Amino acid sequence: MSKIQLSAEEMQLVQNGEWILTKHRIIEKVYQLFGAVSVEIQAHLENTKGLLPPEALQLPPKISKGEQYEALPYVVLDYPRFFSKEDVFAVRSFFWWGNYFSITLHLKGKFHQQFYQKIIAALAEKKLNGYYCSCSGNEFNFNLEGKNYFPLQHASARLHAGMETGPFLKISCKIPFAHWNTAEQKLLEAFRHLATITGS
Repeated sequence: MSKIQLSAEEMQLVQNGEWILTKHRIIEKVYQLFGAVSVEIQAHLENTKGLLPPEALQLPPKISKGEQYEALPYVVLDYPRFFSKEDVFAVRSFFWWGNYFSITLHLKGKFHQQFYQKIIAALAEKKLNGYYCSCSGNEFNFNLEGKNYFPLQHASARLHAGMETGPFLKISCKIPFAHWNTAEQKLLEAFRHLATITGS
């Protein structure tokens, strides 16, 4: 008969239900935060009609959650959002337990081709300093500290080539949990910035 034992720390946690209840409360607050963000994004787009592709605005905001993004809980807000096998235009706000908030512009297919030059222009004008880029690997990887992301501090011919010829293009902004009390504002500021860069 095997003996599966708990460490002292595990024994303390398994007897304490409050930390699980606290986790549920935090996730609920993230849902509320993302709900508020989605309302503000919709209002912004209503006041700036024609800014983004109409396909991405046909579906309402979608908030979902899970427990196993690299073994940790997460919450996702997708809006605007258009996903097909060949084409993607989406903005994903992401809460990742133990890590940070992020917001990502995800372009693929015709949208990648349509907006690539605007991204390059913004990069040259240093409008994307502090942001991250991914154009290879798993397009649904949102670990900004992983090997397929790099900070957009300096433009280069190699960077331009990868952004142009990669199977997708993602531009992301990280918001540490230390800024929790202003996270809604920072997510909205990043969204407006990305929307202005891609907007006509």
